[in-house]
Amino acid sequence: MAKRKRARSERLRARSEPGTPDDQSTAADAGGESRPPPPPQKPVESKAKRLANKRSKSRRGLPVAAIGWSVGGLAVLGLLFLVITSQGAAIPADAATEQLARANAGTDITVYSGVAHVVYQSDAPLPSTAAPRADGRATLVWFSAVWCEVCERMEPFAHETASDYTDRLVFVEKSVDEDRSSTSRYGVGGTPTFIMLDAAGGEVTRFYGQRDAASFASAIDRAIEALGS
Repeated sequence: MAKRKRARSERLRARSEPGTPDDQSTAADAGGESRPPPPPQKPVESKAKRLANKRSKSRRGLPVAAIGWSVGGLAVLGLLFLVITSQGAAIPADAATEQLARANAGTDITVYSGVAHVVYQSDAPLPSTAAPRADGRATLVWFSAVWCEVCERMEPFAHETASDYTDRLVFVEKSVDEDRSSTSRYGVGGTPTFIMLDAAGGEVTRFYGQRDAASFASAIDRAIEALGS
């Protein structure tokens, strides 16, 4: 009896002390179940607050997109500027050279201006076996192009030097881009290319760019010698 009283008094003392394991046993003695404390509740955002947050995020994202579009636009404009400036302005035709080219070819000519060279192209077709030259003269053809810088360096003396040979040949200039049939016919792979033709349009010899009037005249002399051999 005394032992039961002592045990009861000890249980009462343990219940009176907070945070002891007997708290759970007391709940169990009362017929309840021992459960962990519930997790903290996340505060519920209002609809207005959620909309405000979305607008704030979208506003923060706009500058990044705007910067991206601006950089892309500047890149496109820069590329267009490079293309335009790289093309440059076409070299104007020279009236004296045009007149000399017409006299050397003995025909009308068409002028093609480019950023590197001006082509004074003969309008007459080159001779062929079907349509040989009636006067029997040879033809020296200068294959050039408006983008050929070496051709432009020869321009100051090419037509003038060739004018000394008009009693023996005609000197014509042809653009490899504008007269593709002649370019293909003679297999021209680069500019400047000079080809000596007989009266029937047959190739006799060819040579390439010359550094000055003297070397160009020597190349013509050799081509004429090859014609007579």
